[in-house]
Amino acid sequence: MLRDQVINFLESAVVFLMLTNALSIAAAAFALALAQRATRTDSRVARHGLLMPLPRWLRVNNSIR
Repeated sequence: MLRDQVINFLESAVVFLMLTNALSIAAAAFALALAQRATRTDSRVARHGLLMPLPRWLRVNNSIR
C-alpha cells in the first residue's frame, strides 16, 4: 500500500514538473517574440516604444497630447 502511494506521488511530481517546464518554455518563447517585435524598426511596437523606460514613455506620450 505504501509503495503504491509513493509511486503515485512520484508520478504526480513528474507530471507537475513537466507542466511547469512547458509553461516556462512558453513564457520564454513569448518573451523572445516580444523582444524581436520591439526591436524591429518597421513594427508598430517599436514606434510606440513598448520597451522604453516609463519616465521617458510618459514624457513622449504627454508631448503628443
